[in-house]
This record gives sequence, structure tokens and C-alpha cells, in this order.
Amino acid sequence: MVTTLASLVYIHARFIDDPGDAPRAAHHLFALRNKFLPVTASTLAAAMGFGALAVSHIRPIREMGIWTSVGLAIAWIVAFTLFPALQIVLRTPTGTAVAPKHHFYERLARVIPRITFRWRWPLVIGAIAACAVGAGVLFGIPGVIAGANVETDPLTTIDPSSSVAQDLRWFRSHVGGLDVAHVWIHLAQPNASDPDVLRAIETFTRALETSPEVTGVVGPTTMLRMRGYVAGKGETLPSDPARFAAVTADFEDLLLSQPELRMFVDANLGDLQLTVQLKDGGAAGYAAASERVARAWFVAKVTTPALAGATARLVGESLLQAKVGANLVPTLAESFILTAVLIFAVFLVLFKSGVERLLAMIPSLFALLVTFLLMRAFGGSLNVATIIIATTVLGTTETDQIHFFHHMHELGAEATLDDRLAHALRVSGRAIVFATLINAAGFLGLSISSFPPLRQFGLMTSSAFALALLADFTSLPAALWITRRGSSPRALVKN
Repeated sequence: MVTTLASLVYIHARFIDDPGDAPRAAHHLFALRNKFLPVTASTLAAAMGFGALAVSHIRPIREMGIWTSVGLAIAWIVAFTLFPALQIVLRTPTGTAVAPKHHFYERLARVIPRITFRWRWPLVIGAIAACAVGAGVLFGIPGVIAGANVETDPLTTIDPSSSVAQDLRWFRSHVGGLDVAHVWIHLAQPNASDPDVLRAIETFTRALETSPEVTGVVGPTTMLRMRGYVAGKGETLPSDPARFAAVTADFEDLLLSQPELRMFVDANLGDLQLTVQLKDGGAAGYAAASERVARAWFVAKVTTPALAGATARLVGESLLQAKVGANLVPTLAESFILTAVLIFAVFLVLFKSGVERLLAMIPSLFALLVTFLLMRAFGGSLNVATIIIATTVLGTTETDQIHFFHHMHELGAEATLDDRLAHALRVSGRAIVFATLINAAGFLGLSISSFPPLRQFGLMTSSAFALALLADFTSLPAALWITRRGSSPRALVKN
């Protein structure tokens, strides 16, 4: 919605800018023709940018990218059919009928080129330095700083002020972790009730319980321990093989009478599972737990011939969430690179100058990387919502640059850079401001969401749009002055 509304702002701004020297119908047609190429190109670039999310292995992100691209295509049709028809039916007034020219903005369009020329080197160097630092904190610098943390903690999806979140945090701090995994054991023979197998499983369970990453383990022998404890025999099962066999003699009868036990032993006696409670459910925690399970299982197999041919692996929904989190950064990198390539291809068609193709992406890159820098500075992290900021920002803010450069070339090759910048700022600058404010306000509305990842996404995206607007009027003109050696505003030449 916000992206479509921005395109309509560009069309309407050109329609309002009526010099009054032509019939209304002719001016309306001129406005549509004048904005057809930049609106089409920016919509195409945005659609391809969101479509780049189709490379993601995370289904919600992939589907969001595809359907957003479809929506943008429909919005383009609306922009050049329904919207112009509404302008005619509602007799939309132009600037000649409702308000005088904004003299302040006219003067500002002349001042900005001079300011950016004077401070061109600090502005460009500062923008490049900020981008470099942002990229460093996002992807990490070996031996200096780790990359941005990928958050998979389920508590981050709950409003921290809610009583549920507070209770869960207390439970985690005082009782145990909230992240649960399962060790699935497949036996070569259906002998799960064999005393030697159960004794090996008990030893394996005890080994896992001593791990610093684990807060508790529940398995097939847990009920046997509880029964011994209730009978006053202590909670430790006997280590002597004969005594252990006596304790487990009625194990198969317990399977028939106790449904809770059947949660840990399959009816065919060929599979078992242990439920493991972890302190840290992140990628690092699961990596450490997997290593601990592998070592403990290796010892159990070596010391127990009955486990020959058996396998064990760490599984579970929480582990799946951690793997999804591990795929977030590759998703960010892949979609970002693909989006940048596709948008660059659009610029390649629109602009003849190779330098301008690169400069057109400065505001978007500046906004994106500085936003991630601010995210890291304020303790934020990547999650399933904020990971799509890269494509969202790059696919939306490039609209401003397309309109800016399109109007820069309207004066022809004989015009000076000073005149080109002033013309582009006068024609598209006001629309860029309003479109950016609309986009920022639209995403800022997500900040009231009770879903923390969505709230972070709204705040970060709004900040990125504000930063892109800043770069549009500072570092972008400054970079153009640097690439056009020997150029300078006429006002400075006269002085």
C-alpha cells in the first residue's frame, strides 16, 4: 500500500505542477507521459526486488516476496488507469487553482546544489565510511567483531511487558530453559526393553544431564527412577547388571499400563527418545548440545554391545527454529545481492552513464547499512521480520533515485550540472519528500504492534526511509559534483 501510494504521489505532484499555459486535458496527458517511464521503471525494480525473496528457503518470506511483486504489478495498472480517471471525475485542482508556488522550496532547490558542492568531499566520504561500518557490524569482521546476532528465542515474539513473558523469563532464570529438543534413538533390533539397552540409555541420560548446556533430561528410565524414589530406594538406579535387570524386569508391563512411558518408547521396541531441556536454544546452544550428544552416544555405543548398529540424533521443533535462524543471514545476503543486481539492470536501461548507475544506489545503500548499524548499536538483532528490511528498503527507496535522475536529463546535454540538479530538485524533490514521509509513516504504523519482531521491522524501515531521504539531498548531489570534475555552481563561479 505505501509503495503504491508513493507512485501515485509522484504522478499527482507532476499533475499539480501546472504552468497554466496549456489546456487542462493536455497538461494531464503530459503529466502521465512524463511520469510513465520513471513510475514503470521504479515499479519494475521494486517488484523484482521483492521477487528476489523467492530465493529464500523460508516459506513465509518467499511467499511474501512473490505476492508483493504481484501486488505491485496490479498497482502499476491502477496508477495509469483508475487513478487518472478519478482525477478527471473529481476535477482535481492543480497548483494554479489552489495555491501559489512554494517560493521557499524554489529557493531551496537552488541552495542545495551550492551546499553540496562546497561540502562534497566530507558528505561523500562520510557516507562511504558509514556504509563500511554498517557492513562490518552486519556481516562481521574476522578477528574484530562478530556478525549480527540471529535471534530465534521464542520469547522475542512475545510482548515483554505482558505477564506471560515475565513469567516465562522468571521460569527460565530460576527453574530451567524453555527450549526443548529430542534425542531420537533408532535401534538395530527391537530390543528397547532389554536390560543392557536400558542401562546404556540410563548412562547416556546421566551423561547428558551433566552437560552445562542442559538443564534436564527425561527418558525411558526416568519413570524407573521415580518409582524407586517413591519406594524409598533413592532416585539412582543400580549400576550392578543383575540388580538393574531386576528393576527393569516389568518394563514391558509398564509400557502397557503407563501411557506416559509410551511417549519415550515406540510400541515396536525399535525406537526410543529422550526429551532434553536446554539453557540456550540459539544456534550456538544447539551446536554445543549436538556435539555433547554425539560424544555421549559414542561412549555409550563403545561400552554397550547391545547398541551395535543403533543411531542417535538431535531433533525437534526448537532445533528446526534454530536452523531457520541460521538461514536468515544467507537469505539476507542472497536476496540483497539479487535485488541489487536486478535494480542495477533497470538503471542500466534507463541511464546511459555508467557512473550514474552506481551513484543512484548510494542513498539506498547508505540508508540500509546505517540502519543495521543503528540496530546493532541499540542492541537489536536479526529475526524473521527484520531480515527482509534489506530487500524492502532497496526495492522501495530506489524509486526516489529513478525519478531524480529522470528529471535531471530532461534539460538536455547542454545544461550545466547546477541547472540539472536544481530542475530535478524542483520537479521531483517535493514529491520525494512527501513519498518518503508516506512510506515512513506507513511502516511506522507497525510500531504499535504487540508482536516485537513486527514492531522492530516498522521502526527500522521507517528509519531507513528517513536516512534515504537525507542521502537523496546530500550525498547523492555531492557525489555527482565529484564525478563531474571541473563543474561548479554558477553562483560560486561568479563569486
